[in-house]
Amino acid sequence: MKKFFEKHDLVKMILIAIAFTIVLTWIIPSGVYQGGDIAGTIQRTGFSDIFLGGMMSVSFFLQQMLFILAVGAFYGVLTKMDGYKKLVETIANKMKKHEIPLILVISLLIAGFTSVTTNILVIFLFIPFIITIIRRMNLDDMTAYAITFGSMLIGILGATYGTEGLISFVNYLKYYTTATVDAEVAVRAGILLLAFVLFNFFNVTHVKKILASKKSNKEENGDLFAVDEPKKKKVKTWPIALGFIVLFLFIVLGFIDWETNFNITIFTTFHEWLQKLAIGDYTIIAYLLGANAAQFGAWQLYHILTIMAFVLIILAFIYRVNFDDLLEGIESGIKKVLKLIGIITLVYIVFVFMYWSPIVPSIVSWIDGLADGFNPFLSAISASIATLFHADFGYTGYALGNLLASYEGDSFNIAFVIYSSMNGLISMLAPTSVITMIGLSYCNIPYKKWFSYIWKFILGMLVCLIVIFTLLTYL
Repeated sequence: MKKFFEKHDLVKMILIAIAFTIVLTWIIPSGVYQGGDIAGTIQRTGFSDIFLGGMMSVSFFLQQMLFILAVGAFYGVLTKMDGYKKLVETIANKMKKHEIPLILVISLLIAGFTSVTTNILVIFLFIPFIITIIRRMNLDDMTAYAITFGSMLIGILGATYGTEGLISFVNYLKYYTTATVDAEVAVRAGILLLAFVLFNFFNVTHVKKILASKKSNKEENGDLFAVDEPKKKKVKTWPIALGFIVLFLFIVLGFIDWETNFNITIFTTFHEWLQKLAIGDYTIIAYLLGANAAQFGAWQLYHILTIMAFVLIILAFIYRVNFDDLLEGIESGIKKVLKLIGIITLVYIVFVFMYWSPIVPSIVSWIDGLADGFNPFLSAISASIATLFHADFGYTGYALGNLLASYEGDSFNIAFVIYSSMNGLISMLAPTSVITMIGLSYCNIPYKKWFSYIWKFILGMLVCLIVIFTLLTYL
């Protein structure tokens, strides 16, 4: 058992979080706000609830899990294509001696897109490709993790118009207030920029040490979809490159809410026009697209799966991947990401228990009552606790919306900033953070190693946030 937990320390951390959550449900009453007052009774989690919690975890987040399996299948097939292997090799060779500009550009793109996208998990579609290139350049697993999954967390910390958690958070707050995603958006954009600069200061410092050491990192195994040398030296890479460009364009168009956030209505108008195109009395395009088709800006994960399937089929045809190899690649790719599904299931068990026994409102109500009126520091503590137990930031809006709505004047907007930014900061270390834990699992990085890498950034960013919260409240 000891060897198991030494090898699978992420599982240990999550199991500790689950056990801690169960214990708290026996001690702290569940809380529901009724007219501004907190009310509730103790709702204990028992043995029969544990496995049901796992089943409910899968049920609640099945779409996300299926998407990860689909990405695994996608890369399982790609890694069989010499064109993909050659593209990885070409990019890695060309970017050697340009490692720092590369990681900065990748980190900026991921953090920026995360900050505005309606679904952050869609970025996972490109992460295996990026990690394989980074590892091929002989940079280490920590660098690969930091500039991919770590940059996603920076985008969550400085969420502006996006992340499904923030959007859901706002939607729940609308039951109690007139909140919009524009609340203090300039401040949150400033936090994004500050976090990006500070985070990449540490990343660049780390990469310089890696480059200076000239030590081979090939023995590390944090790349699930590593590729060998292409069998054919002369092979076309443009079809693979074009496939990634097509996927990128569809993701940018499909997963940014153009109409709500930027008042761009052309995609809605185009979709309505397309749906009405008819041959006689038959709207053929609408039939082909299906009843669940949506305009750009309103896509869900299952929409991009269709594009992924078309791209993969075309590439398989171009590179002459036979049907048996296609099925073998799909099977191999799915097996490689199964451990990520296990991590997600365990992480979301904590959320399920909080859904059944919502103790966070009781805790936050007590903390909030320690001061007369709004206190930004107590609010930051409350936001941290909520993040620790709520894997879904939107649920925080549901559980605490009534409390947040009670803040008067500018206090509500300040609380909005606090909850949004602390959600991102705490998620970088929380064993209940889906992005953090699946990223560490993917890159085979122990939790302790990540903690030793990131704690200076966490501390520095926390100081910066406290200063910002203070200035917003008292100036």
